[in-house]
Amino acid sequence: MSSQSSLSDRFKRPSQSIQTRSNHSMFNGHHATVDCPECHRIMVPRVITYYGQPTKSICPFCGATFAKYPSGLERLLARFQTRVLTFAIFKGFVLVAILFGLTFLGSSNGILPESLSEFSLFMTVVFTAVALAEFIFQCVEKMATRFSHESNYYWALLVLVAWASASLNRDLTLPIIILSFAMILRGILVGLAQVIRKN
Repeated sequence: MSSQSSLSDRFKRPSQSIQTRSNHSMFNGHHATVDCPECHRIMVPRVITYYGQPTKSICPFCGATFAKYPSGLERLLARFQTRVLTFAIFKGFVLVAILFGLTFLGSSNGILPESLSEFSLFMTVVFTAVALAEFIFQCVEKMATRFSHESNYYWALLVLVAWASASLNRDLTLPIIILSFAMILRGILVGLAQVIRKN
C-alpha cells in the first residue's frame, strides 16, 4: 500500500511543478484579474461584441463598463487628433501666409506673372485665417492644461460666446463663420500632417 502511494506521489509531483511553473511564467508580471471601479470586486472583465467587433468590457457582477474599444471610424479620427501644445504649427502657417503675401505683392508690381495675383491673394487670406485659428486653438488648449481642466468645456464656452455675439450683432456673423471654417480647415491640415509624419 505504501509503495503504491509513493509511486502515485512520484508521478504527481512533477506534473504539479510543471503546472505551477507554466502558470507562473504565463502570468509573470501580469494580473489575470482586475478591480471593478464601481463595485470594487476582483473580476475578469467580460467583452461585449457587436457583429463580431468588440465594443466594450463590463464587470460580470454589477455590469459596469470597465473599458471601451474604439470603432474603426473612431480609430481613424483618433489619428487626426491635433491637441499638440506647440506654436511651431502656428509659425508654419504664418510663414506660408507671408510667402503668399509676398507673391501677391510681386505679381501686383509686375515682378511676377499677373496670373498669380488672385490666387496668391486668396491663399494669403486663407492661411492668415488658418494661422489665427491655430493661435486660438493653442491658447485655449494651453489655458486648459495650465489650470488642469478639460478643454472641451472651454470650447463649449467659446462656441456659446460666438453664438451670443452673432445673435446680438449681425455684423459679426460672417467673421465667425469664416473663423469656424478656418478652424475646420486647420484641423484637417494639421491632422494630415500628423498622419503623414506617423507613416
